[in-house]
Amino acid sequence: MVDNITLPLLFQVYKPKERLKPDEVYRSKLEMVAQMILDLQGMGFQFKLVLADSLYGESGCGFIDVLYQLKLEFVAAIRTNYAV
Repeated sequence: MVDNITLPLLFQVYKPKERLKPDEVYRSKLEMVAQMILDLQGMGFQFKLVLADSLYGESGCGFIDVLYQLKLEFVAAIRTNYAV
């Protein structure tokens, strides 16, 4: 935080498959955020808690699996009609 302004540590631009150039490789939002967590840990950042919205909470495998593998505590939102 700088002068009460919160800034992102990392960011990546998501591109849908149909907008990729021939030399670009598609990565889902889940893959991108999982890689950002790994990159931040590689830079020495430590996480006490990861918060995720329902896109990530309902992702099944993938993002949640990465959090378990990294032994990170997390809270993930899910919609009321989503079966767990």
